[in-house]
Amino acid sequence: MRRMITTVLGALALTAASAGLWAAPANASDVYQGSDWATHAYDGTWFDYCDGEDDGHSVWGGYYTTASSAYQTSSPVNGYCGTEYVNGVLTNLRMVEDNPSSSTNYYGAWHGYPVAGN
Repeated sequence: MRRMITTVLGALALTAASAGLWAAPANASDVYQGSDWATHAYDGTWFDYCDGEDDGHSVWGGYYTTASSAYQTSSPVNGYCGTEYVNGVLTNLRMVEDNPSSSTNYYGAWHGYPVAGN
């Protein structure tokens, strides 16, 4: 009886963990730096990005694509939103906010590979 209960509980735990892993990519297209955000097209060929804070700091998207191994950036916006159409397909994306009082900017977390389809 103890073996059967252990087996059932193990199966339930595995099912719950699998459901959590499958649910995780639902919001994977959004990346943030504070209240600033970017979200990309499902096919990874463009992304929208917005300055979500009224702090006077410009924001932009930093990204990599399949067309180049070079780090690229979108045009900065301050208090607005923008759209960036990329050459190739996005392989990684993050939000960056200008820190005018330092030579180091505020960097959001990377989206993580792959971007397209997530």
